[in-house]
Amino acid sequence: MTREERELRDSLRRLAATDGGRRLLQLSLRGIETGEHELAAGCWTSKGDAGCLFQQSYWQGVAEGVFEDDGKARAWVSGVAGREHYHQVIDVIAAFDRLARAQYARSGRRLGPPDLDRPRWRMVVSQMLVEVLGEQKVGDREPISVI
Repeated sequence: MTREERELRDSLRRLAATDGGRRLLQLSLRGIETGEHELAAGCWTSKGDAGCLFQQSYWQGVAEGVFEDDGKARAWVSGVAGREHYHQVIDVIAAFDRLARAQYARSGRRLGPPDLDRPRWRMVVSQMLVEVLGEQKVGDREPISVI
């Protein structure tokens, strides 16, 4: 496992240990698995066709009718994660961006979203989410189903 993979797993574990963070990651996984939108890295989006992990959770929440689409994904993610845990969301975004650039980028662009090997990226991210969400109990509860 590379340093970037380890950092991302650790960031995901910290976020998954909170109720709101776990909910975001579950929505993200379901959104990625539907394949409706491409998966970007970091905090990037592309004309509604691709989005980062948390944009995926927002789109999935809209699709499931959890809330109305008001176009304010950042505010929604912050609200679900909780003010006290939003820094963990930022850590996950940064870790995803580092991993994407280090191992899945087709070119070495420094600014803007990396040009990713999208099928491999989607597979790796989905697998990592399934593993992290299924690893351990949250608080005193047993793990909950992720799909």
